[in-house]
Amino acid sequence: MSGSANKFNVGISIAHHEREVGSHQSCVIGIDLGGTKLLAGIANADGDILTSLEQPTHHGEDGSVLDQMVALIATLLANVGRTPGDLLRVVIGVPAAVDPKTGLASLSPNLRLPADRSLANVMTAGLSAQNISCPVVVENDVNLAALAESTIALPQGDDTLAFISFGTGVGMGLVVNGALWRGAFGRAGEIGYLPFGATPHAHAPGSENGLFEDAVGSKGIRARFSSDRQTVTDLFANARQGDGAAQAAIEEIAQNASVGLAAVHALLDPSMTVIGGGIGTQTEFFEALKRHLKPLLPFECRIEPSRFGGQAGMIGAVTLAIQGAVKHFKGLQDVC
Repeated sequence: MSGSANKFNVGISIAHHEREVGSHQSCVIGIDLGGTKLLAGIANADGDILTSLEQPTHHGEDGSVLDQMVALIATLLANVGRTPGDLLRVVIGVPAAVDPKTGLASLSPNLRLPADRSLANVMTAGLSAQNISCPVVVENDVNLAALAESTIALPQGDDTLAFISFGTGVGMGLVVNGALWRGAFGRAGEIGYLPFGATPHAHAPGSENGLFEDAVGSKGIRARFSSDRQTVTDLFANARQGDGAAQAAIEEIAQNASVGLAAVHALLDPSMTVIGGGIGTQTEFFEALKRHLKPLLPFECRIEPSRFGGQAGMIGAVTLAIQGAVKHFKGLQDVC
């Protein structure tokens, strides 16, 4: 387990909307649940992220990772001197499409999640068993990263931002006029399933993660370009050391990725696209991606690197949690 103090402020305050501002003990927690690691942060009433904790994701029997998150929430509260009664809301980002109506998660090949139960309901029950009672919201992890990036890139909240993550998986989050655009079933931004290649009809039935993700995600990259036990990180390290084959591989990956990026801009015309993820944040990939995009479109596109890197999902989860708490307090004030 690792922990750190993070001085980042999400730019939203609960304190101004609380009935009893004096205590300033209210807090929210945001969790970014990934296939390999779990990153959680806790923020106070002024929107300051007080501390964060990172752990390897538990895999095994059903519920193990859910139990892990419950324990992590209790640890975060204790670490900053808060009680269960101070916790207003928990938001969890998951690598899956989350239906906004049912709360059911689907399309999660990289992490096993309950498919027949609302993860939010399961977590609420788990927290209640530990005498922690507060609303729990589950959201797509890339959507949350997009929300985090939009708070800095589009502070007025009146434009459109697309966040595309290239890493273990490939996904996109879209923020329109300051709000997440999820689609009818929570599948907006599942660009890993974009048709790709010369014969998509022939290859799509055999693809678990989607043809576009097969071409530019970590698993597909390892299958085509790595030998022995080399990782994608090794591929980039070799390229920096002058390995011609590794450099050519990165160029091919970026060229393939530019096709999906061009499709996003042709369909959605975002004012800004932010590139993140373990692969997307690699400078060599990012620069090659922009270069390969230019000949595909007859107009300029604003492409920026992620400002938050691996913390984007957690920061977005905290941001959404505070937004939800603010709406709650506003609702109470409207009733009074």
